[in-house]
Amino acid sequence: HNVTDISEMFEGCTALTTVPLFDTSSVTNMILMFGYCSNLTTVPLFNTHNVTSMTSVFEYCSALTTVPLFDTTNVVTMNSTFYNCTNVQSGALALYQQASTQANPPTYHDGTFYNCGSNTTTGAAELAQIPSDWKA
Repeated sequence: HNVTDISEMFEGCTALTTVPLFDTSSVTNMILMFGYCSNLTTVPLFNTHNVTSMTSVFEYCSALTTVPLFDTTNVVTMNSTFYNCTNVQSGALALYQQASTQANPPTYHDGTFYNCGSNTTTGAAELAQIPSDWKA
């Protein structure tokens, strides 16, 4: 069977600092997959082509340093994806630009980048260029 829902798979794993790349090609739901993994610093570029919900995937991952340029082609809900990822240094602006200009931008994106990168110089500079409706 192809796994389609990996919601909450690692939620609250505070000991997790990095994860290996694994097959997510059939996944459609990633809600809170890494939520509250406060020591997670890096994640690989997962195959997210079929994902429709990325809500809170990295919420409160305060040690995360980079936002990967995930494929958001089919994403509908992206609320709070990088909410309070305060130590992000780069990647948020590129992901916002891609998602907001694709053929069907995500319908729901409240708080996607709330405080994302706010503790780093480069991250804060990127955050300043993202419209408030993607941050509030």
